[in-house]
Amino acid sequence: MTDALRTPVHRLGTSNGRAMADLVFVDHVADHTAYRTCVSRRSPKLSTCFDAVAGAEDVANVTPLRFSPGSYRVAWKVGGAVVARWSFTVVASSPSTS
Repeated sequence: MTDALRTPVHRLGTSNGRAMADLVFVDHVADHTAYRTCVSRRSPKLSTCFDAVAGAEDVANVTPLRFSPGSYRVAWKVGGAVVARWSFTVVASSPSTS
């Protein structure tokens, strides 16, 4: 999971109620890999999964999503086996003042 600058992060802040983040899948071995991404939220408990097919080998497949404040865990699966996990937290940021 990356922020807007594609930097891997474990904590995102938001001042507008939601944070935008990219979920990134890259297959370094093969192309056109079918994979499943599952995102779960700890409280309140919520889970959603979606399927996709990767493009060329070593090319990032990016899924931009918006997240409300809370703790999340993402798992990427290929052939039913988990190949990667990422945990992160979205926190409400204070509005900046000028």
